[in-house]
Amino acid sequence: MKTLRSTLWVGSTYCRAEMVVKNLLELTYSLPRPMAIYRKENCLLTPGEYIENPWYFSALLVSSYNVETVVFVYRLGEPFNPYPPATAGAFNREVVGVIVVSKLIDETVWKQIQEAKLLLKLAGALTVCVVADKYENTICELPNICNDEFVYGYAALKNILIQSNDKRYLK
Repeated sequence: MKTLRSTLWVGSTYCRAEMVVKNLLELTYSLPRPMAIYRKENCLLTPGEYIENPWYFSALLVSSYNVETVVFVYRLGEPFNPYPPATAGAFNREVVGVIVVSKLIDETVWKQIQEAKLLLKLAGALTVCVVADKYENTICELPNICNDEFVYGYAALKNILIQSNDKRYLK
């Protein structure tokens, strides 16, 4: 039996982490933008203020104690980078990065994705996955995005976050 690991979703106010969780869980209804910590199945969604305001960062640390993985969500086109270098060092959990792409129109998106991946890697994300804004959209609309350098799509993200009930997790 395979289920999603418990995850803490961290991102700025407008990164739309709730939309990524909705698509990941294949829900038919929208999730609210969290104003406080919000749980949906094994996913804990946090308000954007927790990463944007240093006064609330400790709330992220306390919330991470009950999860197996922390997910940093970054939306292309955000006006600032909410993750300083080595942010993941504060968590004693695996950190995964997710880049949300809203439109795949031109070649500048490729450069923005590379920069966003670098930001998340510098913040400490071990794996970075690129997903589209809408579930039915495909990341591979541009030919040079479909390569081995990027992990892309909701199916790939789900595989990263899946926990199997085999013995390797019980060490």
